[in-house]
Amino acid sequence: MRLDRFLSVAKIFKSRSLAALAIDSSMVFIDSLIAKAAREVRPGQIIEIDTPRFYKKIEVILLPGGNISKKEASSLYKLLEERFKD
Repeated sequence: MRLDRFLSVAKIFKSRSLAALAIDSSMVFIDSLIAKAAREVRPGQIIEIDTPRFYKKIEVILLPGGNISKKEASSLYKLLEERFKD
């Protein structure tokens, strides 16, 4: 699954276009490397999102087959670290 799609399905970003914007602005890293929107995500990878509003570090647990509910979205990843910025 593409990184931008995963971030929107997992409800990290409200939409795929917002996820792609953050990725294109070099705010998203996979395994400590700057990511591209089309990069394929695999279980076990560490994704870091460092925006002006928040920082999140997550581990991908599983990939969905399609769209899922908000309740199920948090089961796709394990939250390793989260900070909100002023």
